[in-house]
Amino acid sequence: MKKALLFLFLLIGISGYGQTTADTSHQKDKALNVFLDCMYCDMDYLRTELSLINYVRDRKEADVDIVSSSVQTGSGGNELTFVFIGRGKFNGQKDTLKTNITSFETEDGLRKKISQTLKLGLTRYIAKTPYADKLSVSFTKDTTHALDVNVSPALDKWKSWVFTANVYGTINKQALTDQLQFTPSLSISKVTPDWKLNISGGTYYQDYSYIIDGENFRAIMRTESFNTTYVKSLGEHFSTGFLASVNTSTQGNIDLQFKGGPAIEYSIFPYSECTHKQLRFLYALYGVSNNYVDTTIFGKINDRLAGESFTVYSQYKQQWGSLSAQITGQHYFYDPSKYEVNMSLNLNLNLFEGFSVSINSYANVIHDQIFLPASGASSTDILLGLQTLATTYQFGTGISFTYTFGSIYNNIVNPRFNLLLPEE
Repeated sequence: MKKALLFLFLLIGISGYGQTTADTSHQKDKALNVFLDCMYCDMDYLRTELSLINYVRDRKEADVDIVSSSVQTGSGGNELTFVFIGRGKFNGQKDTLKTNITSFETEDGLRKKISQTLKLGLTRYIAKTPYADKLSVSFTKDTTHALDVNVSPALDKWKSWVFTANVYGTINKQALTDQLQFTPSLSISKVTPDWKLNISGGTYYQDYSYIIDGENFRAIMRTESFNTTYVKSLGEHFSTGFLASVNTSTQGNIDLQFKGGPAIEYSIFPYSECTHKQLRFLYALYGVSNNYVDTTIFGKINDRLAGESFTVYSQYKQQWGSLSAQITGQHYFYDPSKYEVNMSLNLNLNLFEGFSVSINSYANVIHDQIFLPASGASSTDILLGLQTLATTYQFGTGISFTYTFGSIYNNIVNPRFNLLLPEE
């Protein structure tokens, strides 16, 4: 018993000593307090590489609030934008820096570019702290084009064309089940400031086998799609284009479908500001030719139809949080009662210090299931999701509340036992 008590007191003593040491060495007095809103940043790496600041857990405690966003580029990579917003004594100061990430960038290359961008953006703020003497600024000399103001753009042997091929497959086998999934895809794209073209195609193949009460069941689902989108820029607020697709789907009773038509889009905000705020309206006309696998509930084995769709899309990312919402309505001309409305909402709010709310919801009103087979769906089809089921609505929602309190500092890197801890 005495040995157990001695061990307990020793453990408490070591724990208390370790905590005191960590607090005094990692909470930097008078250092810049920074809140970083970045879901794709390697925080442990940044805490190690950019250690002249205090990382705080709530933006209301920050001297500098960094809001990040990402938008896909024409080459398949991403343009990352970081907005540095001064608070408190730096109120009114604001900077925006961007960095481009190629589609073949490594994880190490990504985190190094992010670290470099953050260092550049924070330099002016750190320079006004007691840690200014730890800053070191250097410039890489460009010996190739020194003093040449008429440098030609780099030659691109691919002329901005990007090709992406992907093959994904899974095999799972147990005593009573066999599962196979196979998903190859190919995309070809070219993006310029004036226009963009995307051509993509892919297949989804699923083959499941089950043994239930000694009886064998096999379920196969297959989908093929080919899509083409051409968009022409008409300035900072307008664009027009054409969309076309060819599809097959065992789940949707589609033996072969051709669909296509023109579209026009208007953006309230300039397209150049899309990384932080968007409000766009898209109108499209389309014609569709359907050949069905089985006769539909309307007695059709094929049909030729025309329709229209209208979409409103909004996205914001600011200090208060982020919002992404979309509503799309579409119908066939021959019968306005054959329509569908799809709505989605993703909302993250920072209500007050340490407290945030996240809401993810969708709702669909469905009255255009003209493809449903007259034979209906079997029990196997329903249980295994092999066939689209008749419905007039779909909806779902999720909500979470998070409240964090305690120390505002978050500077320490300690990966021990991370394999057993839940991811943050």
